[in-house]
Amino acid sequence: MLVKPAVTPPTRRSTDAGSALVSVLIVLLVLTIGGLALSTVIMNTTGMLAESGNLSRAQAAADAGIAAQTARLETGELTCGSASGTANVDGTGTPVYTYTLTCGAGLATLRSTATVAGETVSRQAVFDVVENNDPPTAGGPGLFYTYGMNTRLNSYVFDDVNSEVGIDEFTGSAGVFASTGKIECGSGSVFPADIYTKTGGLQIDSGCVVKGSAYIGDTAVVNGGTIEGSLVAPKNTNHTIAGTIGKTGGTEGNAFLGGTFTLNSGTVFGSVTAAGTGNSTLGSGIIKGNFRYKGGYGIWGTPATTIVKGAIVKDTALTAPTLPAIPDWQDVSFVPVNATTPAAAWVAEGYKLTTVTGAACDKWSGNSSDVTSLASTLTSRMIFDIRACSGGFDTNAGGAKKEVKVNRDIAIIANHWYLSGTKFKSADGNDRTIFLITPDSSPSVAGPQCTSPARNSEQLNDSTVDPKIAVYIYTPCQMKFNSSPATFRGQVYSGSLAFGGGVKVAFAPRNIPGYDFGQNTAPWPGTGGGSSGTMFTLRSTHDVVTP
Repeated sequence: MLVKPAVTPPTRRSTDAGSALVSVLIVLLVLTIGGLALSTVIMNTTGMLAESGNLSRAQAAADAGIAAQTARLETGELTCGSASGTANVDGTGTPVYTYTLTCGAGLATLRSTATVAGETVSRQAVFDVVENNDPPTAGGPGLFYTYGMNTRLNSYVFDDVNSEVGIDEFTGSAGVFASTGKIECGSGSVFPADIYTKTGGLQIDSGCVVKGSAYIGDTAVVNGGTIEGSLVAPKNTNHTIAGTIGKTGGTEGNAFLGGTFTLNSGTVFGSVTAAGTGNSTLGSGIIKGNFRYKGGYGIWGTPATTIVKGAIVKDTALTAPTLPAIPDWQDVSFVPVNATTPAAAWVAEGYKLTTVTGAACDKWSGNSSDVTSLASTLTSRMIFDIRACSGGFDTNAGGAKKEVKVNRDIAIIANHWYLSGTKFKSADGNDRTIFLITPDSSPSVAGPQCTSPARNSEQLNDSTVDPKIAVYIYTPCQMKFNSSPATFRGQVYSGSLAFGGGVKVAFAPRNIPGYDFGQNTAPWPGTGGGSSGTMFTLRSTHDVVTP
């Protein structure tokens, strides 16, 4: 009997083994990914901890910088004149921080910045500043003193080379005083020092430079020109800064305004204070210091924090600045003792008197004018009183001798002068002074009084003044300078001032005998005043976002 072999069912060994292998691989992959992820987490966590540590160290260094430099402020070791530096936290190692101090507008902004391994932190502290200054005093008449300014000065240039002293060195001096009227200037004009108006405004256009500060009683418009010092304008109106206030490396360059202002492509190297209750406009430009305001402000698009590099602080207690007092008009009279003897003050200065009348007047005006024949061979100082001469001192006639030489100091008392192409020179090469004086018509009445026979005077047609000569002009009427390239050297004290053309001006200060125009008065501002201490009071601290 045949026995069929037993049938063995098919085996699954090979299939199960492959599935197990796949499972193992999957498990290994998961474990590997998990391991890598865990490693990444560990690495990231370690990095974050390191970055956090670096950030903390930078923060601590910046805070330490604020603390250390605040202490120096309080002791007076750190001042606005030493406004930046670098220091170590512990004095010897790292981290290092840098600091800057920005002063102005009654504020001091102290910023400390530290960087550790690429992590940078900036911290800022803002202080109120109170300076205990000695009270200011007004100065003398300066280069030009005019009761009324009614002209625009173009191509007005200061001649420093031929000046007797630098204008800032003369106690009580200023570039221009104008009690009333507006000071305007344009291309080619350079004011040598401070300019003042009592009630008038200011308009300086491109090309006009004020080497000192501007003290303005009305609206100030800096329209492309430059004030290298500061601007003080107390009137509660809207002022314009579309030019430059201050200069690189300067110690001033601030704007102290009683109203609001519009910044339109302007640059202020210092700070701005706006005490008006309205809105100022930070349109375009830059304020490198602080901005302190009473009312409010708006922008044209650029953020205010981009335009103002220092602190921006609202202060509802702000008050308008105060102008220094402009000296009042002084009336000058000339009353001689007799026809050959002047007043005692002139006698004390060594002056004698010649009273000119009749035919002798021909030497002073018309074709026969020849002042040199009278003034070049004197044996003493001399006053020529020509008020009886209807023609005054006039060299406009074709036959007039244009050259006026003197060998002594002289004074010409006249109702007016008309100097056409006149050349003032020293006959002996020594320094000489010429006074041109039209006495005030009514000395008992306040302010300049110009009534007939007194009338306006003029220097024109390229008239010049030798560097050896100083001309002091006093007139209650208008004094006009006309025509370039005229030169003038001396001082002018006039009822009004006009410029019909360019003139190059040198400063040679003088004083009329018997009258004090402020030559012994301490200047303001400047070396006549001083500081008796500065107090810093912390207003706020905060982090500064760095780019």
